[in-house]
Amino acid sequence: MTSGSSSGTSSDQTVGGFDRAGRGWVLALFTIGGTALGLLLPLLSRWAGDLPWVPFQGPLRLVGSYENPWMVWVWPVLGLVAGLVFAIWVISSSPILDISRHRIQVRRRGQVERVIERAKVTAVYPRRSKIVIEAEGGRKVFEDDVEGDKALVRSAFVDNGYPWEGPSS
Repeated sequence: MTSGSSSGTSSDQTVGGFDRAGRGWVLALFTIGGTALGLLLPLLSRWAGDLPWVPFQGPLRLVGSYENPWMVWVWPVLGLVAGLVFAIWVISSSPILDISRHRIQVRRRGQVERVIERAKVTAVYPRRSKIVIEAEGGRKVFEDDVEGDKALVRSAFVDNGYPWEGPSS
């Protein structure tokens, strides 16, 4: 997700977070994965319960022993709900950066988590899938995954005068 800010300054930009398609993919993948795990859990528990070296034999045999017809639907529904809850947690925990010429605001779950003043920022660069923001002495004030097009993330920092030290594309 990348957009201009409504504060009136055209250089203010918002990067990070999941766009509509990204949220859809995360929700779909985690709910499908949770449902599949719910379908396979009794079979895997039964199999693992028969292995002498696997710990927690009692709970594994208990989960694998449910033979009632209604349990065929309970495990997948529980997996679906668990996948949905985990997907919502992943989406809401993704950082959103509001970048202006004077400061960077880091938001999660709709709340401002921290404000990083421009004067304190000495370097911004990508490291694997993360964006790192450093202050004096190499102290990391932010290091996390920022969702979205990496070129747009770079552009948001460069357009607002931050010292980008990563690749130019």
